[in-house]
Formats: sequence, C-alpha cells, structure tokens
Amino acid sequence: MESEREATKNLYGLDEKPPISVTMTAALQWFFITLSSSLVVPLVIGEMYGLSPQQVGQFVQQTFFLIGLVSLLQILFGHKLPITEGPAGMWWGIFIILVNLGTVAGQAPQEIGQSLEMGLIITGIMLIILGATGFIEKIQRIFTPLVSGGYLILLAVSLSGPVMNGMLGIGYFSKESGVEPVLAMVSIGLVFLTFIMIRSPFKYVRSFAILISMIIGWLIYLFMDWTKPLQEANGLFELPQPFFWGPPVFHLGTVLTSLVTGLILITNLVASIAVVSHVANIRPREEDYRRGGIMTGVAHLLSGFGGIVGLVPLSISAGVIQVSRIAARLPFIIAAIMLILLGVLSPVSRILAGLPSPVGYAVMFVTYTQLLGFGLRDFGRIILDERNVLIIGFGLLGGIGLMFVPPEALQVLPPIFSYIFGNGLVMGVLLIIFMEQVVFRSRPH
Repeated sequence: MESEREATKNLYGLDEKPPISVTMTAALQWFFITLSSSLVVPLVIGEMYGLSPQQVGQFVQQTFFLIGLVSLLQILFGHKLPITEGPAGMWWGIFIILVNLGTVAGQAPQEIGQSLEMGLIITGIMLIILGATGFIEKIQRIFTPLVSGGYLILLAVSLSGPVMNGMLGIGYFSKESGVEPVLAMVSIGLVFLTFIMIRSPFKYVRSFAILISMIIGWLIYLFMDWTKPLQEANGLFELPQPFFWGPPVFHLGTVLTSLVTGLILITNLVASIAVVSHVANIRPREEDYRRGGIMTGVAHLLSGFGGIVGLVPLSISAGVIQVSRIAARLPFIIAAIMLILLGVLSPVSRILAGLPSPVGYAVMFVTYTQLLGFGLRDFGRIILDERNVLIIGFGLLGGIGLMFVPPEALQVLPPIFSYIFGNGLVMGVLLIIFMEQVVFRSRPH
C-alpha cells in the first residue's frame, strides 16, 4: 500500500510553485493539450454551418479566448483545480443535430445559432441557481465508485472511435480520404514514443512526454510537407465578437433541449472534479462542487454571449496530471492566460490552428488510456459480487451498445430524445445510477 501511494505521488502539488523552467514547460504542455483537444470542434461547426474561412478563423479565436477565460475563472474562483475547459461533446452533438434538422426544415444556420445562444444563456442561469442552492452537492453523493468508474470507462470508449480515425489520418487530406498508412505509422510511432518517455528514468522527460511527442510530430509533418496551408489573418489584434450568430432568439424546442443538456452535464462536472481531485491527492469539498457548478453556469452564459459550443470541465485533465505528475496551479494559470492571448492575436491563432490533427489525436490517445485506468481502479475499490457485476454489465453493455446504433434509426424520435438515446455515454451512466439507486438499492441493515 505504501509503495502504491509513493508511485502515485505528484512531483508538485496544487499549491506548490515549480522552478520557472518546469513551470513554463508545463504551461506549454497544458496549452497544446487544450489546443489539440478542442480545435477540431469549431472547425467542424464552422464547416457544417457554412461559414467562410475568415468566419471560421474568428470562430476558432472566439472559442479559445473563452476556453482560456473560463479555465482561469474556474481555477481562481470555481472548483480551483487544474481542469481545462473545452466544448462539451453533448453541446457539439446538439449543434450538429439542430443544423441538420433545420436545413431539412428550411431554417438558415444563422437562425439556429441565434436560438442556441439563447438556449446556452438560459441554461447558464439555471446552472448558477442549482450551484448556489446546493443541488450539485447532492448530485455528487450518488457518484459512487460504480458510477464514476462506469463514466470514465464509457468516456474512454466513446472517444476511442474519433481518436483512432484521427490517428489513422482518415479525412485529413480530404473529406473522402480513407486510412493514410504513412500518417498512421507516424501516429503509432508517437504513441509508443510517448509511452516510452512516460517510463523514462529522467524526471523532465517523463513529465513533459506529451509536449515532446507533440513537437516531434509537428516537426515531422513540417519536414514531410504534410501540414495544411495557413489562413491569412486580418491585422494583429481581433477582439471577441459578442453574439457571433446575431442577437439571441427564443425557440422553445431549442431552450428545452438546452436545459435537459445542462442537467445531464452536471454529471460531467462532478466526475471531472472527482477524478482530478483523486490524481491531485486531495479530497474535494462540498463547496468545491458548489463553486464549480456556479462557474459552469457562468461558462454557459459566456458561451451563449460568444455564440460558441458550450464549455465544460474536461476529464482529460486527470490524464495529463497522471502522466506529468505536476498538479500545480501556476502552470495551468499561465496556460489559461496564453489561451486568452491566443484568442485576440490573429496571426498566432492562425499558425497554431495548423497543428496537424493526427498528431494531436496520437498524444490524446495516451491520456485516454489513463482515463480508462482510472475507471478500472474505481471498480477495483468495490467488491465484485453479483449485484455490482449486474449493475456494471447492464450499464456498460447498454451504453456501449447504443454507441453502435445508427443515428438515422433514431431520427423518428423528437430531437432531444434522439440525442439522449443516441449518446451511449449519457445513457450508460444513467442506467448505472438507475440500477444502483432504484433497482438494486442497498438497504441499511
């Protein structure tokens, strides 16, 4: 037990200040991890909503400015943990579903964006109220090892498909392109290189394995001329534009969909705080959940004002800390400030937007293996008797099975239900909670 505790001990705790060289390198690592994990979302949304290259560039800047701002607000005034913010997968899906439905109904993408702005703002107000009244503290009490373990395993499984597609170079050179064998070999090489560096006897190499692999991958792409052409920037500075899509518009269906999404995403907030607290070797307090909930509401408000995909804390942060063993707040704060600057410096954002996506996916693969490990460790904390095996099996098989249901098969349902039932992560977690708290609820002796 002592050896295990020693093995998971961080080099730098939350309140410690590493040397300046370690601090700046760790900040760069946080910066590039956030960049690679979130860049694809505004690019895809811009393409699906028919934005011009200039508008897509502005949308990318707007996204990273708010990611940096919300990350800074969270670590200073919210849950106070180094958890990077990023576009929520559920919000990303709703942006895509609504534009597909709206196009069929003859609705302009801009109008859909305006209704989503209103939905995000109203959801933000709801989350602020829930956080201030202590509702989120009650939610975290049902996050037993069964639920948190199931959530982390389902999260890793749900992300494995897009990550593998990205690593294999599918769609990198063109939308129709399949597996690119040379790109796939580079990605696999980067994964193994990162794993080797994680086990390195040299502390500096071990802590910054992700950043080193990312830089090496980018240099390979530059040398082989595989990088994509950079977009031109208009001037040096470009401030965020309020209401990117135009003035918010109230649409009842969009607002109801947004409110349900916000409620479901509370589980994401609770899980992120719990798993990052675990790797940071602290026990989260009820006020951490309350402040984190309030700031997540603020994040949704700002997302609505900015017109971007709703932001939430990303559990991937736990994998970054586990690999680097640096949980200190200072590097994270510097990285958040760098993201804010990225959001206003047009030339810099255009250059960094050229990060090859297969390289980003390759290093993210390593962090997702850590998430899967956290889930398995949570299951290791419980007795795998018949009751718990049934709960785990029901939730995991149900959630993973729904991931393979074709989206077209669910289009006969109302939009909110088609998305919820089509989201294996959400349904799997809800099934585990239902089985544990209702069907197999433990009764006091």
